[in-house]
Amino acid sequence: MKLLIVTINDNSNYGNRLQNYALQKFLCDKLKIEKVDSLWYDKRYKVISKINIYTWRFILKYIINKNGCRSYLKKSYLKDIIRMYNIGKFNKKINMRYDFKIKDNIKTEYDFFIVGSDQVWNPYFWSKKDNDADIRFLKFVPREKRIAYAASIAIPEIPKDKKQFFKDSLNEMKAISMREQAGANLVNDLTRNKVSVVVDPTILLSKEEWQKIEMVPEWYNGEKYMLTYFLGPSLKIENLAKKNDWKIYNLMDINNLDLYTSRVEEFIYLINHAQLVVTDSFHASVFSILMNTPFLVINRQNKNWSDMTSRIDTLMELFGYQDRYIVNGKCDLSDKDILNMDFSNVKTIQEREKKRSKDFLEKALNLKINKDLLC
Repeated sequence: MKLLIVTINDNSNYGNRLQNYALQKFLCDKLKIEKVDSLWYDKRYKVISKINIYTWRFILKYIINKNGCRSYLKKSYLKDIIRMYNIGKFNKKINMRYDFKIKDNIKTEYDFFIVGSDQVWNPYFWSKKDNDADIRFLKFVPREKRIAYAASIAIPEIPKDKKQFFKDSLNEMKAISMREQAGANLVNDLTRNKVSVVVDPTILLSKEEWQKIEMVPEWYNGEKYMLTYFLGPSLKIENLAKKNDWKIYNLMDINNLDLYTSRVEEFIYLINHAQLVVTDSFHASVFSILMNTPFLVINRQNKNWSDMTSRIDTLMELFGYQDRYIVNGKCDLSDKDILNMDFSNVKTIQEREKKRSKDFLEKALNLKINKDLLC
């Protein structure tokens, strides 16, 4: 059997690359799929940088200094290119198929196509010019080959002008699973398909499997540290680090080139060996749980883009860590409670969810039927 994964193409986000790798590895190792590729179709990532500084639009922005364009180009542009380049190195661990124009014959090359995980169905993440909406709903292949694994919408409601498109597209899928309960509820309202809630692909791999690919940063000297990773506004929690004489490593500190340009494998290592992780990132929270690293996750909401609440709610409820979710900007846990977490049930929960995910995929890929017939 041959499968093709369609997900968000992004060299600026650790979690995106990690979930892509994890789903591919799980399909190959646990379901024994002969060939699994991931499709890289986004022309915007044909070059290292997201921003082509030679376009007339960018030149105009520079001249009028729109959104601080000049300052960004002078202070941050090169660092962002290095960061994306380093994250992009991880793609060597993924069987990637680069097709910047999806050809008609692709539908005959693979038995099934899987869209997911990550925010593949967030309409604010779609480019009209690049036809993202149709690609993310696998409209370039027959209905019987379209499967969604742990897809995420990540917004509270589907925009009115896109509801009919969602309804039509969802009803054209062979099998659907969502990453968050809130997303499943939205889909259930629009489709006759039964929708399962399954875990993010990163949870399908064990701590030991992730440790095999982690990488010690060259600059790291073995000191104890607290790791912070905020994609939105940060929470002030420096006092805990000072009390324990820890360094504070901020992965999004653009003035610290070593940290800001960390590779994906270094991201795993830094979470695994931190004394505490404080973040607003879903995947940093996932890896803190998998690596048994104490953590706090802060609510982040970006209007019209991505609501963190649903995915963090689902994750925290799954593992029983609701008290780790800070929604009001204030942490009510004592320092002792913050640093003493019970991870004893993580592996049991993880194994249960891996089985549920495997069952869904086997049924969607017609593997379950074939195995039952053989018994």
